[in-house]
Amino acid sequence: MAYRVDRPTPPECPVSDRNVRRVLQLAGYRRLLLAYTLNELAFQITALTLSFIVYRRTGSAFGATAFYLCEQFLPALVVPFVVARLDQRAPRRVLPVLYALESALFLALAWLASHFALAPILILAALDGVIAQTARVISRAAAVSLTSPAGLLREGNALANSMFSICFMVGPAVGGAIVAADGASAALLVNTGVFLVMALTLAFARGLPGAVAKRAPNAGRVRAALAHAKERPAIRSLLSLQAVALLFFTISIPVEVIYAQHSLHAGAGGYGALLSAWGVGAVAGSTAYMRWRTLPTRVLVTIGATLPGVGFIVMAIAPALAIGVIGAAFAGAGNGIEVVSVRTAIQEGVEEQWMALMISFNDSIAEFVPGIGILVGGTLAALASPRVALATGGVGALVIAAAIWFILAPHAQRAQRPQAPERASREAAARGRSEPSTAPPM
Repeated sequence: MAYRVDRPTPPECPVSDRNVRRVLQLAGYRRLLLAYTLNELAFQITALTLSFIVYRRTGSAFGATAFYLCEQFLPALVVPFVVARLDQRAPRRVLPVLYALESALFLALAWLASHFALAPILILAALDGVIAQTARVISRAAAVSLTSPAGLLREGNALANSMFSICFMVGPAVGGAIVAADGASAALLVNTGVFLVMALTLAFARGLPGAVAKRAPNAGRVRAALAHAKERPAIRSLLSLQAVALLFFTISIPVEVIYAQHSLHAGAGGYGALLSAWGVGAVAGSTAYMRWRTLPTRVLVTIGATLPGVGFIVMAIAPALAIGVIGAAFAGAGNGIEVVSVRTAIQEGVEEQWMALMISFNDSIAEFVPGIGILVGGTLAALASPRVALATGGVGALVIAAAIWFILAPHAQRAQRPQAPERASREAAARGRSEPSTAPPM
């Protein structure tokens, strides 16, 4: 990880709002943050709008499932290969093209919303998933290139995580309001305009990272990146633990509506209260990460994994809606801490040449594994009960939290880890010294 001049290692660095303001002063970062935020907001609006269209027109849960598979599951398998062909190019050139393609794609989807045809919608949803996830990875890698040399990586990630949590909470409400007022086509046309603005904003942005001076051949880069991850015990452990953790975290997704209806007898209003509590908890978790961001990774990830475990168990034993809402808020708070903590740890431990690909692996896990978790949760709810499914997710999350604490312990004991030569020499030069810097303890 890179540091700013005279910055102590993160565990010693005091939390300072001044550091957060410094991130926003970095040339190019504000536009990247705006593009990232709008991308996430548009993604939430799209998910609600298209799933609504598909389910209303098909009247089948299989149609909605097919949409999910095309929008998230399948792109997760493809995105690393797309990133491998784009991440060595200048983000200022790549991102505007991707966002312009998104704008054109949503224009086509808006037309299809009025002239429904399932197959074309699913194909365009898959393309949207690939482009959106690729743009997210490229923008995150570009943000790391801007914040890391200034020693503001965690501050930058904290800001981005806060914006993501807000979009996660308000995006479906915005999409639902537009669909209710003017129809699905209007919501998709809004996205058309949003992505066009994003493309123009970044096309003329200054201060964004340039292209890689010496590009590696595209062929075999994904395989080489996987081999690199396997050779780095900390990265390998983080990715593996995150995959298992997400499996248990996402068991609740198909269960909550049944839980609200049949376990708590709270109806649609109760289900809405659970979702709102989760969103509020996610924002609270993001705020907590903003305050605690200088803690060691091992502590942050363990806290983030423990809170969903506690929340799911509270929901499983809740006798009334009010207690279930408290549990959902705990789970949301953990979500607001754990995901960004793992992402930051990966970014801190990876050399710049592998940054975008490692981010794409982590993001692909985040898109792929929930499909399995949803299947497990739905099966448990059908064969046993929603409470059993939630209890399974809770116990699994707590076991993973304990595993994170112990498995990451050897890496945490390496308080001073040498950086990659290229990165270390660049950062030492920025500090006006010749000696390499060291990474913080995990």
